[in-house]
Amino acid sequence: MTIFWVGLGILAAFGTLCFFLTRQLIGRLRTVVSGIAVEGRCVRRYSSEGNEGDTHWHHVHGFTTLDGQYLEFEEDAMLLAQGDAVTVRYRPDDPARTATIMGRGGHWSPLFGSLFGILVSGGFTLLGALFVFLGVS
Repeated sequence: MTIFWVGLGILAAFGTLCFFLTRQLIGRLRTVVSGIAVEGRCVRRYSSEGNEGDTHWHHVHGFTTLDGQYLEFEEDAMLLAQGDAVTVRYRPDDPARTATIMGRGGHWSPLFGSLFGILVSGGFTLLGALFVFLGVS
């Protein structure tokens, strides 16, 4: 019966993570398909140290909406330097939360990062489901 509870814990934790990552990706893909495209720039690029001493790069992008509001948001992108021009897409109902550089004319690396997270959390979700199944059997 212990394997059942371990599996249920894994299923709950990683299933929730997989759900939220998938929901976030779907929102970003909606922005890519139906969002407004404007010119933006990578205004800042900085690094931080990870737990194991590895370096993680952060990219802050700035853009001006069609109604003249300047916004900045952080989204990771590989091979992007400070000052590089990017295509930013956003939905007019909430530009600050929906802005992304993912898509045509932009960068696809944020998509790959999201897909990797979904793949890993989905794999652990399936493992938890297997443990639950074995614990019930």
